[in-house]
Amino acid sequence: MTLLTLSYLVNVVITFTVSFGIWRNHGGMTDVYGRDTPARRILACVYLTIGMISLYALLQLSLGNTGIAQAIAMTLFPLQIIYKLITARGLWVAHPVVLANLGVAVLLSMTLLFGT
Repeated sequence: MTLLTLSYLVNVVITFTVSFGIWRNHGGMTDVYGRDTPARRILACVYLTIGMISLYALLQLSLGNTGIAQAIAMTLFPLQIIYKLITARGLWVAHPVVLANLGVAVLLSMTLLFGT
């Protein structure tokens, strides 16, 4: 499995899991994202969008269209990396969302550097 495929798979699993947890108002989501508010649901929509784009890129990889998946990565991954690094500034580093975000940012950075 390539880093590109792994990065897209991680995106799909995390974003779909978190989005559905937010939509279902799962208690664990309330602990880390706060109570159910319009802002939290908008965040779920952003996560779903990232997941759907990643799923599309995985489809392109499976069809042999590596260039399309790479082009998507060159836009999507920097956007995610910047967003995820900003969360560390906006929250505290020990926050569970920040820790997860930093881990994903490392993976996406490695993919951009070594795996596209």
